[in-house]
Amino acid sequence: MNTRTYFIAPEWLELAMEVCEPVTKFNKNPPSKKGAALEKDQDLFLAKDEEPVFINPLSDVAFKILFGEIGEDIKDLTGDDVPALKEGDLLKGMLNSFLDHRIAEITKVAFRNVEVPGSTIHQRKVIYDLFFSDNSTREFVVEMQNIEISFMLNRIHNYTSRAHSRAMKKGPDFEHNQKPIVGVVIANFILHKDERMPCISVIENGDIQAGVVAMDLTKIVTVELPKFNKSLDELVDKKDVYLFLLKNLGMLRKIPAQLDTDEFRPLFERARIANLKEEDHMLYDFDRTQERKKQLELETALQKGKLEGKLEGKLEGKLESTRTILESLIGMGKLSFEDIASATNTSVSFVQKVKQELALA
Repeated sequence: MNTRTYFIAPEWLELAMEVCEPVTKFNKNPPSKKGAALEKDQDLFLAKDEEPVFINPLSDVAFKILFGEIGEDIKDLTGDDVPALKEGDLLKGMLNSFLDHRIAEITKVAFRNVEVPGSTIHQRKVIYDLFFSDNSTREFVVEMQNIEISFMLNRIHNYTSRAHSRAMKKGPDFEHNQKPIVGVVIANFILHKDERMPCISVIENGDIQAGVVAMDLTKIVTVELPKFNKSLDELVDKKDVYLFLLKNLGMLRKIPAQLDTDEFRPLFERARIANLKEEDHMLYDFDRTQERKKQLELETALQKGKLEGKLEGKLEGKLESTRTILESLIGMGKLSFEDIASATNTSVSFVQKVKQELALA
């Protein structure tokens, strides 16, 4: 039986993934198209030392100001040219664009207490970034993580497990029919090392062979920002806009003309630093100071590590050179151990050790 081999051009294989996530191996700083956008819209992005106009949503406090309960009241920010918002509208709009019908649409956001105390003194307290329920008898745990930490996927799994545990009521009447939990982690680093995982993933319990969802109690949504590399003029839908703003909002000088719409103008007005009420401004300023402190500590540690590495390299080089001289002098057999140690600034015991090693070699 004759078989035929078909070859598909690489550019066609990559076409489907290029929209949101490239097929090439991801790293912490993947190639970005932002340079082209900066050249095209010089007046849109802040200069290096220019003061920010909008809060950076990758900051823990700023993320909650934008999408959570804290932040200026919408009614105080909205005017004739800014449509009114209800509580949670921005969060609902962003998550629905990310879920893209893979999870039923969120219809309402009712924020809940983000602190979950341990059941006993031996259990850790959990504090979510955002925790809310909607009209579909579901609960959502949302985590924003800007700095890379180990086992982030395990952490979000633990958070959703704690939410399930919290729902279990004491007594014989509980039937284990608690609400489904959706855990959402937005990360400014790569979570999945497998390159086949897309920019936004929905993970659920299913049968591997059948490809069927077997349990609908827990879903985990991952959003990996480094996998999104579109510039402003390449945005095609709401998902693109929210991903772009998460990465770039803090670097914008003004509202881009194509995003100055009834849907996105309220987000910009809430994010405008000049619009923050005093307590929120203080929280955000303190958060920025702490982030900068962490960055300086990291830079200092890296510089110290490089310096120590250079010193260690010099010492290793010196030791190798000294050992070479030792071996030569020992091989000549004309000097005593004491004379060799004195000539090479080493100890007699070290010379004897090298002699033994040479004898065994």
